Amino acid sequence: MKRFIQIAFFILSVTLVTGLMAYIYIEHQKKPLQQVEIHVARSSEKGFLDKEEIYKCIEKHLSDTTRLKDLDLSFIEDSLTQTPWVDEIDAFIDIEGNLIINIKESEPVLRIFSQSGSTFFLDKNGKILPVSRKYTPRLLVANGYIKASPIKGFRNINDTIYKNSNLKALLAVSKTIENYPFLQSLISEIYVNSNNEIDLTPMVGNQLIHLGDTTNLNHKLENLIFFYKKSLVYEGWDKYTTLDLKYRNQIVCTKK
Repeated sequence: MKRFIQIAFFILSVTLVTGLMAYIYIEHQKKPLQQVEIHVARSSEKGFLDKEEIYKCIEKHLSDTTRLKDLDLSFIEDSLTQTPWVDEIDAFIDIEGNLIINIKESEPVLRIFSQSGSTFFLDKNGKILPVSRKYTPRLLVANGYIKASPIKGFRNINDTIYKNSNLKALLAVSKTIENYPFLQSLISEIYVNSNNEIDLTPMVGNQLIHLGDTTNLNHKLENLIFFYKKSLVYEGWDKYTTLDLKYRNQIVCTKK
């Protein structure tokens, strides 16, 4: 009998707490919207996104009489996701009745100048980002015989429409260079030549670094780092006109 009373008391307690929480939630939803707080996370002080412009995208759905229950958080997130520089977004209502919008800004890693004359950014996930008059980050640049232009909506280089482009290879090279601080300070440009192979342009010295394709990419670039640190430091930056990395376990150099 005692155990039965304990179980009944537990069920009653749970029911009361659940009912109270439901009542609080319903009453909370009837409250008017207090404020809209927008937070943008990015790796630099400046960026593509502006809080005022973000607010303008949603203010037409808000008014002085908007109640919390009228807010469609999924709609707000979907609307702002259409902004190309938004990487991730989370919208929620806090206990005080404020609409909180947390946005992670897309971070470009490479700027493309295509053969057709168009220019755009790629982020680390292959998302194509438009350039902006507001903000131009300093990035590694890729140009040359790049046969790819962003279509309406920009999309991602993993989309079928870009399957025959050089963009995946260029992004792979860019991300690999980013893994090596020495190469980040050395390489200024990625160039696609007329044979659809990749060359690298260093910031110091006049030599051309011929990468070829992305096969054994890490191995090739590690060989390049070793060569620069062990050979060119002593032989001089301008001793060679070309450094060819295409061949496995060796660098073929052409002297001036």
